[in-house]
Amino acid sequence: MSLDHTESLPAVSILGIGTITPLGRGLNAIAAKLSDPNRPLPQVLRVDDELLSDPGLSRQLRRADRFTRMAAMAALEAWNVSEPTRAGVALERIGMIVSSGFGPHCRGFRFLDGILDCGDSAASPTDFSHSVHGAASAYISGLLGLRGPTLNVTDFEIGFEEVVRLAQCWLAEGACDRVLIGAVEELGEVMLHCAAKMLDDFPSFSPGEGAVFLMLGPGHIPALERIDAVGERGNVELLIVDDPPILPSIENAAPIRARRRVSFSRSLGHSASGAAFELLGGILALRGQLIEESLAPADRWHSE
Repeated sequence: MSLDHTESLPAVSILGIGTITPLGRGLNAIAAKLSDPNRPLPQVLRVDDELLSDPGLSRQLRRADRFTRMAAMAALEAWNVSEPTRAGVALERIGMIVSSGFGPHCRGFRFLDGILDCGDSAASPTDFSHSVHGAASAYISGLLGLRGPTLNVTDFEIGFEEVVRLAQCWLAEGACDRVLIGAVEELGEVMLHCAAKMLDDFPSFSPGEGAVFLMLGPGHIPALERIDAVGERGNVELLIVDDPPILPSIENAAPIRARRRVSFSRSLGHSASGAAFELLGGILALRGQLIEESLAPADRWHSE
């Protein structure tokens, strides 16, 4: 199936959502924190180590690092939530696409340190195998038994958006019946060192980490929410933006008229996969799981 460039990709249904963020794990926990006007807003937003401890996965993830654990736990949650809609779908017909701006860079630096300290012949092969961007996907495929196509996307700016578009293509062309997509980012010492350089220009910049996974299916399936590329630029109910807008291309973009412009980046963190976390906040807002006070417009973006 091919689509003319003037056509929009068909809508897709969100059949399951899995999350692990600095505000907690799962939609209800995150919504409760976002709805609390007295919640602390630390400068650095990290996932609590306790959230990464799951006795049921201790054996399968015994060698996994933070990056892989966050991805695997979020993917498993999205998988379990979508179970009723996967009845009769063969594992060979379920694809997976994982996005990350920097991948498991902490494990990569650990492997490089091993080379510098011990030499090429003594560096840890486990560190090497876990330093590649496909490590998390391999764990997830093993946990879920997936046999469909799998891709890993690396992009510093719009990786998650491209993952959504590619999943829409797979579903529209009939390559897959379901697509598990996700974004995962990890904060390490090197990343925090680089982020500190931005604080002079963006005092409210809050580096963050976590993982967001969605199980997507064709748009006709009853779902939690839908993703539809068709819309009117001048008739937006809720516009979600980074605050501050780190990317100049976003800051200088043509204005979009919206009833309300909001930002969740101060609570969920700025990262290369920020769009995934902003989408999470938008889903909660549109589902009415956030109190009105948590939807105050971002300072730099005023409601029309």
